[in-house]
Parts: sequence; structure tokens; C-alpha cells
Amino acid sequence: MKVSLNWLKEFADAPVDARELGKKLTNIGLAVDAMEVAGGDTIFELDVTTNRPDCLNHLGVAREISAVFGTPLRKPAFKLRESAKATSSAFSISISDPDLCARYCGRYIIGVKIGPSPDWLKQRLEAVGVRSINNVADISNYVMMELGQPLHAFDADTLSGQEIIVRRAEIEERMTTLDGIERALNPSVLVIADARRPVALAGVMGGSETEITAKTTNVFLESAHFLPQSIRKTARALGMNTEASYRFERGADIEIAGYACDRAAALIQELAGGEVLRGVIDVYPSKHKRGVASLRRQRIPAFLGADVDNTIVENIFARLEFKSEKTSQGWNVEVPGFRVDISGEQDLLEEIARHHGFDKFPSTLPAWKGFGSSLPGEAEERRLRSILSGAGYGEIYTYSFSDESTERRYRREVDPVKFINPMTEDATTLRTSLVPGILKTLQWNLNRGARDLQFYELSKVYSRAGERRELILCGCGSIRNQSVHETARDFTFYDFKGDVETILATFGAAVTLGSENLPDYYHPGRSARFGAFAVFGEIHPEHLEAMKIRHRVVVAEIDIDRILSARSQAQVQPIPRFPAIRRDFSLLLDKGTQYAAVHRIIAESGISEVARIEPFDRIETGSFPESKYSLSISVVYQSNERTLTDAEVETFDRRILELLEQRLGAQLRK
Repeated sequence: MKVSLNWLKEFADAPVDARELGKKLTNIGLAVDAMEVAGGDTIFELDVTTNRPDCLNHLGVAREISAVFGTPLRKPAFKLRESAKATSSAFSISISDPDLCARYCGRYIIGVKIGPSPDWLKQRLEAVGVRSINNVADISNYVMMELGQPLHAFDADTLSGQEIIVRRAEIEERMTTLDGIERALNPSVLVIADARRPVALAGVMGGSETEITAKTTNVFLESAHFLPQSIRKTARALGMNTEASYRFERGADIEIAGYACDRAAALIQELAGGEVLRGVIDVYPSKHKRGVASLRRQRIPAFLGADVDNTIVENIFARLEFKSEKTSQGWNVEVPGFRVDISGEQDLLEEIARHHGFDKFPSTLPAWKGFGSSLPGEAEERRLRSILSGAGYGEIYTYSFSDESTERRYRREVDPVKFINPMTEDATTLRTSLVPGILKTLQWNLNRGARDLQFYELSKVYSRAGERRELILCGCGSIRNQSVHETARDFTFYDFKGDVETILATFGAAVTLGSENLPDYYHPGRSARFGAFAVFGEIHPEHLEAMKIRHRVVVAEIDIDRILSARSQAQVQPIPRFPAIRRDFSLLLDKGTQYAAVHRIIAESGISEVARIEPFDRIETGSFPESKYSLSISVVYQSNERTLTDAEVETFDRRILELLEQRLGAQLRK
């Protein structure tokens, strides 16, 4: 927001130059983003936070300057000459929805002369970025920039029935606003209406049919207070952002509405002539009661890190126009209507810190109260991240928001948590799967020339049944680039299988490989699962084609909560003292027989000395029947108690071959 230094000086004195004043304002939270010298004036560009609507005007900023330097605050002084005729005899005001409009003030001015504004008024407005229109419209903008209260002036002769009704719009009701656009309204929109039609969008913009023109002679002046949420909703729904809505939706001062109306009427009388009817019509169904915030004395050093003298605290409150009452424990502070951001003790402490000076509080560490403790599963998650980092994966974070149609593509049965008030069409629910997010990340990288990708995400997924943590891995492109020493190799299903097995083995989740109940977004011949712990494989080309991804993509979904809850405690074992013996077998098996079946039979053979089983060769065709294939495996025997004899090993060999022949029809290849 732009403010004029010359304008500010009318309300408060600052015994420093413009540059130093800019530093002071920044130090108290009104950051000066830019300064511009123009026509003997200095214009500050202030970054006013959303919780400080009281500083969206010159009087509010001057109040802060007054508090900083301890100089008096001079509020605008004016004289209003009223006629004998009462405003209430010429106009009536009613509020149909007091929950949306807490106060509505109106004045009636007759016999005005519309024309250009005087140069001083034009210069004031143009200095802060407001275009001059005519004297009456400019005065309403001037008072808004001066006091922070938006106003609107109607051509009173265009208002039907000499009445104003504040109500909700009717279904399919329409009106044309000052920007010339006809807008469709609905009952969620609050309007200002006359006896037959809406004439303004409350707190946003007036209507074109009742605007001030060169032919206007009688003016009805509005100064009201509207519910911030209602104005915000209307402005967003209609795609409008005006100076008035900007202030109303952040919280205007309900107490200043009548004063601002009188101030504007006096200026209109001064610059446009006319007769101001006696009295302001002030419809105020439930008068605003100021809140009271309590401050405990001992919280000042505890919260701010240093003590502040009582006199300083009370002076700060007085300069900010807070009425404070001393109590046995501290103060009870009455909060004025313009400070909508003050609600509790912490807010009062912030005011003390701002105006006493942050530089007066030493940098100290909190008192040591002992060691903290890790969250449940934190050590395991750190270990998991270390493993994945060592395997070449980079961690990513994706949005938790999604939409139901996307979720249904990756979950057969989904019951998502839906947002009551979604901000965009593609963020209407919480995600039930990590797959869409990681594929979008992959797509984003591929579109920007990255081809060899490995990343993971460890995050939450949500449903109405609750939330849980999942781990997802994704790989695409080459796992090894071509060089003079070796050829390139693409990331494959088997690389992922090894990474998933490493994770399962690390946390002691023992489970066999299977291919049942695989999600349909996986390639049916290039995917598998490890029980209820993990599912992995290549994403089906149809899903990738929809995202215009023309590369093989391997994904693994791991239920990390289930793995951690089922993990077994690792047992530390000594290195065996006795040598191991390896035996190799080349088996003829029926095509279709999986290695997993061979491994399971040997592991369940009851031979405790079997230390390791590994496949090392597979031959599909050769000097054996076409219905067979050759699988070469190695079996390592080892005892922790003694050195095995040849006779014992031969007994083990015979036992294994007999079991394989009985259950799988396996034979040794000659």
C-alpha cells in the first residue's frame, strides 16, 4: 500500500528524515518495500500484513508513528453544517441480514454540484495510486485512504422508493456494476438494494445505474460494516478485487463508520456545495462490544527474554489507544475496534516487543531442561533413508491434495476425504495413493530433459478410515550410462526387486514373492508383490501413454507402517568359525516351474546346515526336452559347531534332490 509522507505529517510528527522513518516503520512490522520522491513528497510502499487492516490508511500508519516517537496523534478535524430537515424524513434504511451487515450509516446531501476535484485532492489521490473521477467520488476514496473506511456515494434520485435495503441477492438476480459488466447473483451474495432492485455489491462495487454523474444533484452517502468472510467470498466468486473489498475482507473498524460518514459529508459540502440533512441514519442492530485481553506481568520476561518497566508498558498501550487497567497480576486491556488482530496475551506481548524495540531484547537460549526423545519409528526412518540414498534414490515431496477421478485410477475402492471448500478443481480430496504424485514428478522431469531418474517419497496417504505412511520408489532410464569400460544398462524390474528385498530384509519382514491381486495399473507380466508388504513392477503402458510418458517406468509401493509393526528384532550372531561347503546343482525342471518353489523346498527341507541358496544360471534350450529348462543353483552348507564331513554333505545333497524330484519332478542334468 502506498502512503504519502506529507499526508502522514498532518496526523503525527516524526522528528527524523524520510529514510530513517522508513527504517523505523520496517522495525515495527510495517515493512517499507520502496520509497519514491515525487513533487516535494515522499511515497512509501508498505507491505502491510493481512492481520493489520488498521494500517491500510494514513491515520492508522500515523498512529504507529505517534507510538514510536511519543508524539501526539491529530485526528482529522472538520465542521459539518446541517440543515433543519432530518435525514430520516427523506430516506429509510433496513438490514435484512444483520449477521452479514453489522452496521449501516447513511447521510443525505441535496443540491450538490458535480465537477472536477481541486488540485490538492487530485494530487493526494494520484500520489497513492488512485485515479481522480469527480469531486464526490474522489472524496469517498480520499476518506477511505485517510481513515480506512470504504464509502460509496449514490445518485439519490436514481434510488427507487427513497429507501435502502441490505439483503441477500435473490436467485437469478442480475445487476451491472460500475465496470460495465452485468453480473449474475445468487443468495450467497450480499447486496445493497432500493425498493425494486440491487444497486451495489455490498463492500465490493456500486452499480452503474446509480453512479454519480455530471447530472447528479442529490447524493446518498453510505458508510457500513460488513462481515469479512462474506465480502471475501463475494469478491472471489465474482473475480473482483477492489480497494473497498481489500479492506472489508481483512476487517474494517466498525466503530469508525459514523465518523467517516460525517467526515465525507463535510468534505462534500466544502468542495461540492449542497445541504447536508440533519443527523446520520445509523442502523446498528447489535452494538459492538470491545474485547478485553489480559496480560500477566511475569509473562513479559518469560516470553520476551527480558523485563520491561511497568511505565513503559503502560505508555505503549496508551500511545496505541489501548485502555489498560492495572490488576494484581498485570493488566486488563480494552482493545479498540480498529485492532482486529488483538485477541489475547500473546498479541499484547508482541505490541510491547514491537514498540519497545526488538534490539533491546538480548539473544538468549531457553533454559536446558534435559534431552528430547525421538518420535516412534524415527530411527528406522532415518535408517531407511540412508539405505535408499546409498542405492541412488533422491527424496521428493509431493502435494497431499488430489481429486477423486485421479484417485480412482489408482485405487479400485476409494473413500477419499473430501474438502468442504476446495480451492481448485484438481485439489478436492486428500490423496489415497502416492502413485499419481510420483508419476507427475516423473513427467515434469522428463518434459525438461531429465531421463535417468531414481527417487522416492515417504509420506502419508489418507482415507475416511484414517491415515497411514507409505513408501514409494520410482525408477526410469539408465541405471548405468555407457562408458569406455562398460555398456549402458536400463533400470529393470529386477533392480527394483533387489531394492525392495533389501528394505524387507533390513527390517526383518520375511515374505515370499507372489503375483496375485496386482493393481491393474501395473504391467501384468512385469510386476509382483511381497504379501501385504509391497507391490512393485512396471507401470502399464496405457497409464503412461495418458501422461505422454514414453519410457519404461518401474514403481514400488511399500506399506512402511506394516513393515515396522511386523519387524523382528535383529539378532547379532558371531562369524562362523568353521568353513562352508558349496555344492552346485544343474536341474531339469518343467517350464513354468518357478525358482521360488525350488528355494522354498530346500529351505523347508529340515537341514539346519543350509546357510544360503542362490540361482546362478538358466538355460531355456539345449540337449534336453523342449518341455524342460535348466536351472543351476548353488547351496552353501555351514555349521556353527563343527566342520562338516564329506559324508554329511553327500547326505544333505541326496535329501535335497529327493525332495525336488518328489515335489517338482526335478532331475539332475547330465
